[in-house]
Amino acid sequence: MARHQRLAGRRSFARSAGMRLTGLLLYSAAVFWTWWQLRDAMVFVVPAAVGGGLLHVWRGRPWLGLVVFWLMVVLLPILVVPALGTGFWADFRQGWE
Repeated sequence: MARHQRLAGRRSFARSAGMRLTGLLLYSAAVFWTWWQLRDAMVFVVPAAVGGGLLHVWRGRPWLGLVVFWLMVVLLPILVVPALGTGFWADFRQGWE
């Protein structure tokens, strides 16, 4: 029985270490790809990767880390988009005055 518990403990440790290593690679790859292809999006991706990576790698909560990453990369820019149009409308109104 003790041998079985030791084997189960090793499997659990190996699974946990693999999950955390996968998270580290996943979020590092997301930051690298963004730096390589979409440097303007780094403003959103780096904090999202840090937040998601901390939850995934440090706390061991991969799904919560993925949700936090997705919310910060997808939802936050959607909320900021209306603010991008204010400069256009200000310039447009100045042309009429």
